[in-house]
Amino acid sequence: MAVRPPLTVCLVDMSWPGYQSLGLGYVRAYAQEDRRLKGRVGFTTLALSSTDDPWWVAYQVLELQPDVVGFAVTCWNARAVYDTCGIIARARCEATIVLGGPEVGPIAEDILRDFDCVDIVVRGEGEETFSDVLDAILRERPIWKVEGVSARRESRVVSADDRAPIAHLDSLPSPYLTGVLTPHQGSAYIESYRGCPHSCGYCYEGKGVARVRSFGMERVAAEVEHLVTVHGLTQFSFIDPVFNLTSGRLEEIIAIVEPYALRGVRLHTIEVDIERIDHASADLLRRAGVVSVETGPQTIGTSALAACKRAFDPERFSAGVQACVSQGIRVECDLIVGLPGDTTEDFLAGLDFALKQDPGTIQFSTLHVLPGTDLWERAREYGLVFNPAPPHEIIATRDMSFGDLRRAEILGTALTRHYRARIASEGGTSA
Repeated sequence: MAVRPPLTVCLVDMSWPGYQSLGLGYVRAYAQEDRRLKGRVGFTTLALSSTDDPWWVAYQVLELQPDVVGFAVTCWNARAVYDTCGIIARARCEATIVLGGPEVGPIAEDILRDFDCVDIVVRGEGEETFSDVLDAILRERPIWKVEGVSARRESRVVSADDRAPIAHLDSLPSPYLTGVLTPHQGSAYIESYRGCPHSCGYCYEGKGVARVRSFGMERVAAEVEHLVTVHGLTQFSFIDPVFNLTSGRLEEIIAIVEPYALRGVRLHTIEVDIERIDHASADLLRRAGVVSVETGPQTIGTSALAACKRAFDPERFSAGVQACVSQGIRVECDLIVGLPGDTTEDFLAGLDFALKQDPGTIQFSTLHVLPGTDLWERAREYGLVFNPAPPHEIIATRDMSFGDLRRAEILGTALTRHYRARIASEGGTSA
């Protein structure tokens, strides 16, 4: 009986320049530890960039002659990924192309219908699903039966049942502790939990899962120690949607990080609920070596806040900003142009509010109507006109025309640049 050669898998990281895909790291770490795949699958990860020429990316993939090619897709790299997949499929049709990530999971069947070069889309969290896909390929079983997968069954696009979110996150091998990922450009990102307690209409940060599931503190401590002692990092960050999720959890993480902060290790740009920060919690952040925090308000317009399911207390927001600033922590206040219900006057009022906080950094972005979000599902109801192609920029809203949005962008850019220049002239820093 002939012995089947090992399945060769190439994972392609086309992250934004300067970043790497933590998700792909988890997917590979899990698959490499899967007993069903041990000795039967060989893995390679290509660390590239979303700005790389798709022809060059395809060349590097094809040189490896993989059986399976996997991509993590976001709105920022989607166009480059689709172009790369098309080239790979037409140059070497026998390679199975698998996509996962927030850009494709919520619209998996549409992706398969629109791109015949794509064979499989993984929906939701990918660790268990991707390993099951590889096992099905090895056993020559139908891929379309794998939970969490959308694929083709003969000429039809079909979706298997959704896979339940991973209940016990500590069962996932760490990409760092297994050596799958190493710090990139002197920095790294840790997640201490998954899910998000908020349901902001424009956001897919919680990956569509409201229930929060946490890694144990021993796991978090092991990753921090590994990054600092083995790799000598002097800075890293957490990608948790809300770093100060609860006061108890914040205190536990600070207890882990503070000894390293005393040695000069710093935390950069963690996302916080600023309205829940008082002087005591700001002091905790300082003790942890936090350099900057990122927060809203995104908008202060009452109609947009209601549409996006966000609460906003201007007094508590201001108090949180000042508590951080008093501890030497820079606050990045974010605003979004083009939210449903916002007018030009609402956006300008938001800019005025942010400037009055004098937080250290003010940045704004134009709304991207992302797959899987409430705004994507209710775009017609809210009067949102947007580019269906990624990154799905807003074109017009019921309250702001195309011209209104562009003028708001110009004014917002001018004001935030002026603010950055003033901060710099005063000897501060602004990102």
